[in-house]
Amino acid sequence: MGKRVAGRRLLPLLLVLTAACAGAPPEPAADDEDRPPVEARATVDRAVATTGDILTYTILVEHEPDLLVEIPEAGSEIAGFRIVEIGREVPRTASDGQRQVVELWYQLRADLVGSYVLPSITIPYRPTESNEDGASSQSAQRGEAGSVSTSEIFVEVESVLPADGEADDIRGLKPLRPQPRQTPWGWITAIAGGALAIALLVGIWLWRRYQLTPEEPAAPPHEIAFAALDALRATDFEDPEAVRRFYFEVSEVVRTYVEGRFGLNATDLTTEEILPRLADVRELTGQRGVRLAEFLETTDRVKFAAHEPQQEEIREVYESALGFVESTVPVEPEATAAGQATAAQAPDPPPSDPPPSEPPPEDPAPPGSEPPKPEPPNPEPPTKPSEEAAA
Repeated sequence: MGKRVAGRRLLPLLLVLTAACAGAPPEPAADDEDRPPVEARATVDRAVATTGDILTYTILVEHEPDLLVEIPEAGSEIAGFRIVEIGREVPRTASDGQRQVVELWYQLRADLVGSYVLPSITIPYRPTESNEDGASSQSAQRGEAGSVSTSEIFVEVESVLPADGEADDIRGLKPLRPQPRQTPWGWITAIAGGALAIALLVGIWLWRRYQLTPEEPAAPPHEIAFAALDALRATDFEDPEAVRRFYFEVSEVVRTYVEGRFGLNATDLTTEEILPRLADVRELTGQRGVRLAEFLETTDRVKFAAHEPQQEEIREVYESALGFVESTVPVEPEATAAGQATAAQAPDPPPSDPPPSEPPPEDPAPPGSEPPKPEPPNPEPPTKPSEEAAA
């Protein structure tokens, strides 16, 4: 284990001995026969360091080529330093061209102030396997195995601060200098610009709200239905698929009209769901409800039962839709009042003339209805081609 040297009296002497032992290589012997088979030495790149410096500690061994040398790991025996990195160089031939050189190095960091000793390292060696059977080499004649040790190295770690504990370049804190408050013109400009933009947008919105002309009222449901039924007359009744689409569209026209005219949600309900609700609508009771139910059931047979209608059936379903809309058109109050005033102003017939015979009374129109609208021209779907022609 490393030893901590107490006291500083022997520091100069130890540094001189360290430089002499670590820095200078051993002098070559006059005769190779007097040199030991293995030579080891330890060096450090600096004997005096400051805290935070990195030192390089090197262990170098020169040995004869017929010996096997392994430098042991000595990291656990180094005290007072932190090992940053370890490296082992590739074995090489010495400058004399005969011996082999093995080198191991450590990079150490000094963190604490004090005097430290890098310990002596014992390095064992032995002959190679080729010389264990009695080879007559010079190293084998001196001994089969052995060991060699490095010398201890003394290192002084000093503080970066002066010896008296005071630094000349460290000065006291200066008093705080009051800074004048600056007006945040940038923020004021941004807030004012944002408020101006918001005010401008609100003004434009209010101006458009009061300047726009009122929208035209939507067309009444019966006019929308008449226009849609008139457009369906252009259907190509020779195409079976077009006929099936015609039934879907004519059913949608009547359902939309019922929803807009009577408030019954007919577009989202099935026929089975609509029929029980007809009794809740006063205008759809009696014959009108019966006609609407027959129309919905007839269109459902083509829409969902794959029924192929004939020409007469197509004409009848169109006339049924048109007749239902015409019979339920609401009567305007102004027209009713004008008719009653005209009847009141008509002169009475002379008393001498017998009263004219009146025709039999017809069924009175249901309350709330108006005189029937002129019937639009009936669609004249072309004759459905026969099955032989279609094939």
